[in-house]
Amino acid sequence: MRAIVVGSANTDLIIHVDELPPAGDMRVGGGFKSGPGGKGANQAVCLAKLGVQTHFIARFGGDDYSSVLRNAIAEYGVDISSSVVDTTATGGVVFIIVDKGGNNTMVADLGSNLSLGAQDVSEAAPLFSKSDFLLLQFEVPEHANVRACELAREAGVPVVMNPAPMRQFDVSLLGLVDLFTPNVQELAEVLVLLGEKHTIGPEERDLEKIGNAALPLLSHGARNIVATAGKSGCVFVSEKGIEPFGTYKVTQVDSTAAGDAFTAGLALSYAETGDIGESIQFASACAAIAVTRVGAIPSMPERNEVVTFMRNNTLNTP
Repeated sequence: MRAIVVGSANTDLIIHVDELPPAGDMRVGGGFKSGPGGKGANQAVCLAKLGVQTHFIARFGGDDYSSVLRNAIAEYGVDISSSVVDTTATGGVVFIIVDKGGNNTMVADLGSNLSLGAQDVSEAAPLFSKSDFLLLQFEVPEHANVRACELAREAGVPVVMNPAPMRQFDVSLLGLVDLFTPNVQELAEVLVLLGEKHTIGPEERDLEKIGNAALPLLSHGARNIVATAGKSGCVFVSEKGIEPFGTYKVTQVDSTAAGDAFTAGLALSYAETGDIGESIQFASACAAIAVTRVGAIPSMPERNEVVTFMRNNTLNTP
């Protein structure tokens, strides 16, 4: 399997606290660590660790953090030869606070990621005809994603789009995407952007309600939607209807990269099998393993770990 990931790369600065501080307050934490992250890099590394030949199209800064970041991503087997080093910019940095329950809050300076352009993607055009799928997120400018979708369409390559972090976007992009993977909060924001009356709250966990809320996306061009709801599971929505799925029960340590592990696993398995049920089970196992570990990229599982985990665990009924 070969994949292209167009997306962000950041340096994560992580600190642990007993509980997240309210506005205007402070908590004393510990266990400070720094490491590679960014939604694009997380998903690219996850694919590489799962055995996929992965090309990463990104824009790194010229600072010391970015130099370490590039080396770290490459060491996991990700091909970064199509990425750009912008010596005039600093790279992305994300400050992450994790509480004792594994929940987190983040603040990002996306730096050089915000300069990734359509031309950067166009220069990697030959890769598309040799790839099995394309994976996108929202931490880079929209014109880079649009150009990637255009090249994928020309090459007949399926597109998986993870709309995170959610922001306003040209909704015509939905028509260029084969698999759209929002979480509940992102889905709620997409519905508002589309002007749909059937909306849900960002804390909704009823999978049937989430599935029904996602149905209008089909009329806006989306083909297949997998909306995730954390520990409650996820729901698959297509013209064939709504199908809910549960999760694997694990002890959560850090949820930072759970969504990225899920999306990468889903994209890979769906490209391999075309079976959404099998793909969601595989993706859920990837996410379940990731939340039991600290950090973003370091938490990503290898393929043999996922296979063993699925053999020894059962997906809960939603």
